[in-house]
Amino acid sequence: MHWHHDEHDHSHAPDEPHAPGAPEHGEEPLDAANQSLADALRASFRILKGIMMILVVLYLFSNVRSVDSSEQALVVRLGSLRPGVHEAGLTWALPFPIDEIVPLPTRKSNDLMIDAHTFHREQNEFGKSLAFISRSETEGLNPTLDGALLTADAGLVHLQWKVTYKIDDVRSYVSHILGKKVEAAEKLLRTMVENVGIKVASELTAEEIIRTRVDHVQTEMKRRLNERLTELQSGIAVTLVEIHEPTPPLQIREAFDDTQRAENAKQARIREAEQKRTKSLNEAAGAAHQRLVKVLDELERRTRDGSADAELLAERDRLLEHEVEGKAGQLIKDAGAYLSVAVGNMQSDVELYRTLLPEYERNPHVLLTRLWEQTKQEIFQAPGVIKFYRPPGSQIRLHIPLDPEQKRHDEALRLQGQTFDVKRLRPTRLVPLGPEAEE
Repeated sequence: MHWHHDEHDHSHAPDEPHAPGAPEHGEEPLDAANQSLADALRASFRILKGIMMILVVLYLFSNVRSVDSSEQALVVRLGSLRPGVHEAGLTWALPFPIDEIVPLPTRKSNDLMIDAHTFHREQNEFGKSLAFISRSETEGLNPTLDGALLTADAGLVHLQWKVTYKIDDVRSYVSHILGKKVEAAEKLLRTMVENVGIKVASELTAEEIIRTRVDHVQTEMKRRLNERLTELQSGIAVTLVEIHEPTPPLQIREAFDDTQRAENAKQARIREAEQKRTKSLNEAAGAAHQRLVKVLDELERRTRDGSADAELLAERDRLLEHEVEGKAGQLIKDAGAYLSVAVGNMQSDVELYRTLLPEYERNPHVLLTRLWEQTKQEIFQAPGVIKFYRPPGSQIRLHIPLDPEQKRHDEALRLQGQTFDVKRLRPTRLVPLGPEAEE
């Protein structure tokens, strides 16, 4: 079928609207099939436009993230950090790759086990206690597998570190560590623990690291790690450092334990001696014994140097007279009481002498006779004095017995030197036993 039209007759203004689907001027109407196809195409374009709009909306909201209560989030736009820190809740940003939401766990602590300084375990040794792991004495350490720390006394120790840390400044962490996950923090901490651990171990002995100063090692490691992390503005803070399974090399562990047992026994005896010393000093001088011993030691030192002064002597006397208790204090009190009695008796004797002196000068014989009679009366009236009557002209003989201690000593020596004849110990008369005794 041919369409005939005149170019001038069927022309129309370019901007004149016409009904959709209606034939242009001079055109014949579309048949039903073409009309249906045109309607289907128009509907398809409308659906496609709707889908595209939905996709655009989904794309615009594709970078929406829920921030957990244990996290904080930052937005990185085209490689640069945006201001502000997003807390828990929904966070929206421009679609990727324009914006990127970086969440990091800042509200919780993370544990990191570091075994760079421990010995290599075989496959069947994992999970076993150190008591069930051994090495031959002839088997040395393998530098490529076994880790260890060199101590101040030229010893070696194996140990594991457990580091508990958290990201307390998320902006500093992302800016300076360039970390968008905790793996960057773990990598940094592993390197730092290995380096700091070497320096801390070099200042202590193997015994201190393994047993006596474990708390000091953990505290010192935490302090030095935080100092370095602060210098780097890392935004990381170490909250706890723990030592796990500290041990000398397994090849010498038994010898090390023997040495430690001997040292423990030594320290136990020292503590026992100190306890006995303290007990003895408390019994001797009471609670003031520490100050008294200090003053006496200082006085002895100054006496050797020739620099003892009156102030130190006065302090010693003050302690002895007023603060010392116990046996020494009691002896001092008894001595003071005896001194008072002795001085009082001496003063009484002096007064008596002064009183009797004029009488002696007037008539010494009468005075001496009277004093002798008074003395005899005091002696005879004293309790426990046994009086004997001796008739005039009779004699008194004294019988002095042997020393009983000497007598017992001589008898013991005699018995020790005496030998016994077994035959002489047999009875001379047999005593019948059993049925024959009834006969």
